[in-house]
Amino acid sequence: MFLYAVLGILTVRGYAQETNESLPAQPSQPASQEYSVVGRVINSSTGEAINRVVVEISGAVNRATMTDASGRFEFNGLSEGNVSILVAKPGFFDEQFVSRGQQSDLRIGSNTVPVVLRMIQGNSIIGRVTTREGEPLEGFLVRAIKKQNVAGHQVWVDHAFEAQTLADGSYRIANIPPATYELAVDQSSEATLSQPGVPNSREQGYAQVFYPGVSELSMAAPIELSGGEEVEANFALTAEPFYKLAGMVATQDQLPFQITFQRAAAVGSDFKQNAAVQDGRFQIEVPAGSYAVYGITPEGQLLSTAGTFITLSSDISDVRIALAPLPSVPVRVRTELDRGGVERVDAAEASQLVGINLHSVSGTPFLKRADFGWSNTWSSEIQNVEPGVYEFEANTFGPWRVESARCGSLDLLSENFTVTAGSQPLPIEITLRNDAATVTGTVRETEGVMASVLLVQQLSMRNVVKLAPKVNGTFQFQGLAPGDYALIVSDGVDNLEYKNPEVLDPYLATAVHISLQPHGTANVNLNLSPVNR
Repeated sequence: MFLYAVLGILTVRGYAQETNESLPAQPSQPASQEYSVVGRVINSSTGEAINRVVVEISGAVNRATMTDASGRFEFNGLSEGNVSILVAKPGFFDEQFVSRGQQSDLRIGSNTVPVVLRMIQGNSIIGRVTTREGEPLEGFLVRAIKKQNVAGHQVWVDHAFEAQTLADGSYRIANIPPATYELAVDQSSEATLSQPGVPNSREQGYAQVFYPGVSELSMAAPIELSGGEEVEANFALTAEPFYKLAGMVATQDQLPFQITFQRAAAVGSDFKQNAAVQDGRFQIEVPAGSYAVYGITPEGQLLSTAGTFITLSSDISDVRIALAPLPSVPVRVRTELDRGGVERVDAAEASQLVGINLHSVSGTPFLKRADFGWSNTWSSEIQNVEPGVYEFEANTFGPWRVESARCGSLDLLSENFTVTAGSQPLPIEITLRNDAATVTGTVRETEGVMASVLLVQQLSMRNVVKLAPKVNGTFQFQGLAPGDYALIVSDGVDNLEYKNPEVLDPYLATAVHISLQPHGTANVNLNLSPVNR
């Protein structure tokens, strides 16, 4: 991935512009100003041509064709303009999409050069899941997990790369794009007897584990896949005995119809089990450990044990579990007019002026990201917020911008916000002002590069970063407060942790720096060169 800063004349190394001497010259153009595009699709690892690849262009016109035995394709009768190119073939991935999360971008015209598109062959992960004694385990779900950019942070998230084990315990996850993965075996879906045929034998099961057989994601061994590889990863699992737990659920209001026990692990939970609630009573069988309990009422209210854990190491026949609603964060919005006057606005009106997101932050890896939003709603609060630490983000509409955002003594524009289990959060108080500034601009057209523009405001404790895609060479940011900003261009933000100052700060020295005034509009024309990868 490239980051760009203003260095003078734009130079480009997009793969859609690379030429190949074996390609035929562009056909001469007829007087009607129709144009042609010719190109080849090759294997990025071997350089060999790939046959029978579907090549599709979209934009002013949508067309599709297929490569021949030499990997060659051709489109004729095209009008001048911008098009996107998409390539598809089972078992292969578009290199541009894998590395940058975007399609190729090409301008059709008299100067269009032959195109070389590169594809990466998919990978496979194979292996067996057995007991410690070597007995095969059937029906277990094996998942490949990879990092993904979520709101400017890199987090581990699930992807649709999974397979179930067969009767011999074997599995095969095929057609995986190049990346770094962690491998997980989900908990067993059914309990088994520890001693089949023995009366009163205790049931047992298997918790989630990561390769090569550890319970914590931070201890897992990463699997690096580059292209066309087949990697073997085997698991030997240890069963855990189940204990019986029964008791009563107590709530402040409505009872849940079901509760979920989640065993605490270093990252999230490694074992979950549901139990039906009838007349306030439940019974369940789970392995030993400390459990958080969650529930949902018939009206959709989420309940939890509010940071209290149920610890289990033997059968318990009468336990009382107190559930309380998850915290809700009140939101209060007022407006300030530049001509004078302050007004408190109700939730219905406020949600038309500003949208709020709370992005969870963590110093350790995690498998999900808890995000909570408030926009276009009649509610005056952000409901059912899980306890944790959050980064505040606000996006305004129309002429409005955020003058201030506070929670008690916290300045939410530069400090994180904590929701504590069992306590009522203080209100988020937002002041909007109707003197927002705007930044518009252009990024010099570059075939093969679909860039995004980052607008960075450096505050005392964090960078406030807004993202805008380049569309037909232009970009726009609205709802900005007066102040100093920096502009950075990236040819793909999927792998850029732009909310991390250690990642982004080195590029600010060579970024475009601007100052905005109230009601101001800055127009920036960017001529850029790559400065890092």
